[in-house]
Amino acid sequence: MSNGTSQDLDALPLDPIWRQAAKEAVEEFAYGEVIPKEWINDHLNIHFTDRPITAAQHQAIAFDMLNKIDGWRDELLRQHARYLINIRGVGYKIVEPPHQTATAMTRLQKELRRSISQAMTALVNINDKALTLEDARENAEAKAKIGAFASLHVKQLEANPADSQGEE
Repeated sequence: MSNGTSQDLDALPLDPIWRQAAKEAVEEFAYGEVIPKEWINDHLNIHFTDRPITAAQHQAIAFDMLNKIDGWRDELLRQHARYLINIRGVGYKIVEPPHQTATAMTRLQKELRRSISQAMTALVNINDKALTLEDARENAEAKAKIGAFASLHVKQLEANPADSQGEE
């Protein structure tokens, strides 16, 4: 019978799995290094199959993978101050703290521009003949609001980058 020492508790894996993977990533990888996707898949217990699967099975696997990776990234950021950026097809890079602000701001600008563009595309490409006068007025006001927001806020973010050295 164990006497319940803290050493015994430290040897137990953390749950959920992404907490343990985050702890191991911090021990194994330094700021600026890339955590390979193979390492991530192995430590998050993400397995791919060559056998045929149904669309529902594929969706379940994709959801499980996304859930694990999102949990792992959040754990690394919130509990270990490690901000990750995706290096497509390779893995995730741990951003060095001096570059984290600029990297986060660059990501925000990119996501804002994409969201604004998608909304404006939906507002511009509308069947005008199916709109009432009130609907058309609402659409015009929405386009004006988005245009004003984009020119005021997005351009302001772009004009005042926190640190242009850290853009990735």
